[in-house]
Amino acid sequence: MLHAIRIGMLIGLLGCLPSPHQRIDVASQPSLEQIQRLEPAAHAIADTPDESGRWAISDADRIPLGSVARTLPEANAFVGYRGPTEALLLFDQQNVVRSVSVLQSHDTDEHIDAVKNSPEFFQQFSGLTWGGTLKDGSVPKIDGVSGATLTSLAMAGGILKRLGTAPGSLIFPEPLTLAEAQSFFPAASQIQGGRMAVVQDENGTTLGYLIRTGALVDDEIGYQGPTSVLIGLDLEHRLLRPKIRHSFDNEPYVDYVRQERSFWKRFEGLTLEELAAFDPPAEEVEGVSGATMTSMAIAYTLPRFAAELLADEEWKTLGQTPFQKRLHAFQESIQTTRLSDADIATLVALVLLPLLIRFGVMRKTWLRRFWLFAVWLVIGLYAGNLLSLALLAGWATSGVTWQLALGLVALAIVSVVIPPTRRGNPYCNHLCPHGAAQQLIRPSRDSRLKWNLPSWLSLPLGFLPAVTLLLVYLALLIRPATDVSFVEPFHGYLWHLASWSAIAWTISTLAIACFVPMAYCRLGCPTGRLLDWLRFKGTSHQISRMDLAIAGLLLFACGYRSLMH
Repeated sequence: MLHAIRIGMLIGLLGCLPSPHQRIDVASQPSLEQIQRLEPAAHAIADTPDESGRWAISDADRIPLGSVARTLPEANAFVGYRGPTEALLLFDQQNVVRSVSVLQSHDTDEHIDAVKNSPEFFQQFSGLTWGGTLKDGSVPKIDGVSGATLTSLAMAGGILKRLGTAPGSLIFPEPLTLAEAQSFFPAASQIQGGRMAVVQDENGTTLGYLIRTGALVDDEIGYQGPTSVLIGLDLEHRLLRPKIRHSFDNEPYVDYVRQERSFWKRFEGLTLEELAAFDPPAEEVEGVSGATMTSMAIAYTLPRFAAELLADEEWKTLGQTPFQKRLHAFQESIQTTRLSDADIATLVALVLLPLLIRFGVMRKTWLRRFWLFAVWLVIGLYAGNLLSLALLAGWATSGVTWQLALGLVALAIVSVVIPPTRRGNPYCNHLCPHGAAQQLIRPSRDSRLKWNLPSWLSLPLGFLPAVTLLLVYLALLIRPATDVSFVEPFHGYLWHLASWSAIAWTISTLAIACFVPMAYCRLGCPTGRLLDWLRFKGTSHQISRMDLAIAGLLLFACGYRSLMH
C-alpha cells in the first residue's frame, strides 16, 4: 500500500509540472524580420491570413513574392525532446514550398543548432506542394538530422501536417445544406459537416454521406470553367446518382448533362475505390451530345475526387465516435512509426537482457563485461539513448511522440515500470551506458588507485542526488523552460552535437570513477536515485526520509500551481 502511494506521489508531481511551452491554438502573424531570413526582398506582409492560414508578402514595389505560414497550432502534437518545434514556411505564387526555417523550439540548444546547421534537412521540403506531396504526386521520405533525430523528425512531422490539410476551394466555398441532403435521403433531418457530411434522421440514425466535389477538385475546366458535383453515398460507400451542384459553364449545356441519365448511370453504384480507378478513355465514356466539354470535365472530376477523398483525413474519421477517432489516430501512428538502426539496437538489447539473466550469463565475468561494453558502445555512443530528468520531465509535460523514438521510449518504459513492480533495477544495473562505463573502469578492492572517501565527505555527498532532484523539480515547476540537461553528464553521449563543456562533464565523471568506485552513480545521479526510490524492496513498507521529502514537495507543488491559477 505504501509503495502504491509512492507511485501516486510521483504521478502527482509530474502532473503538477507546467508545460515548458505555451500552447498555440491560433497562429499569429510572423514578424517581417523572421520572414526576411527566408526572403530578404520581403518588404510588406498582409494584415490577415487567407483561409489556409498563409500571409501574402510583397517587395518594396508591392510586387507579390508569395506567402508564408507557421506550422503551429497544427504541429502541436509533434513533440520532440521537450515540446514541438515551430517552423516558418515560405511559398511561391503557386503555393509550392521554397524554403523553411525554425521559428521557435523548447528542445535543447544543441539539438536545435544541429537542425539549423543542416541545410540538407531543410532542402528536403523544397518543392512540396500544398497537400504535402511533390508535383508528381509522390510523398517524399524525410530523413532526420543525425544526433537530433527526435527534434528534426518532430519538426518534419509538423511541417507535413501543416501541408497535409489541403485548402478549401475558393471557387466553390458554399457549405452543404440539409435540403441537398434530403434530395438524396428524404428522411434526413440533420447533417454534420460543411464540405462532407454525415446524414442522419430525426433519431440520429446514419442514413448515408454527402460530399461536394468542388471542395476537393475545382480545376477540371469545361467550356468556361469547372463544375462541382453533389455526391451521395450509401452506408456501404456506393455512389447514388450524382447531381450537378454549381457550374461555371453556360446553363443550357449544364442542363443537357443534368438530364442525360445514361451519362450518370456509368457512375451509379460504384464504390469510392472503383470510382478512383475509373479511367474515362479506357471505359469509353462519351460526352453528352451538345455539352461534350462540360460532361467530360465532370467525368474526369469524379475519379480525381474519389482519390482525393480516400486520402482525406476528415473522411477517414467522418461519423466516427471519439473512441473510434482515437483508435484511428493510434493506427495512423503505428503506420508512421520510424524504426532507425539505433532503435533496433536498443530493442534488441531489451529483448536479450532477460534471456541472459534467466540463463545465468551475467554471472560469468567476461560475458558480463562484454555486455557492459556493448551497452556503453551501442546504446550510449551510437544510439545516445540515456534516461535523464530533462527527458522524463519533457515527456511528462509535452507528451511523447513515441513513433519517432521507439527504442528510447521502450527503454524508458522498462526502466520505470520494472523497479516498482519487481525487485530489480534493470536500467541502473544493466542498461545505463554511463553506469556500464563506470562498472568497467571501477578499481578493484585492493587497487592502489582506489580512493576511500572519509565519512565526513561521503555522508553529505550521499544526499547530493536527492538534493539535485529537488532543485531540478523546483526549477521546472517555477520556470518550466529551464534547460536542466546540463545537470547530468549524459548529454556528452550525443558527442557529434554536444558542446565541449558537456563532453568534458561526461569525461570528468568517468575519470573520478577510476578512483572512487561508481562515483557518479552513488554520489551524483538524481535519475538513479529516483529509480531506486521507486524500486520495490524489503524496506518498502517503511516510511523513509525520501518519502517525507517527496510528500512535502508534492504539497508545495499543488499549492504553487493553485496560486498560479
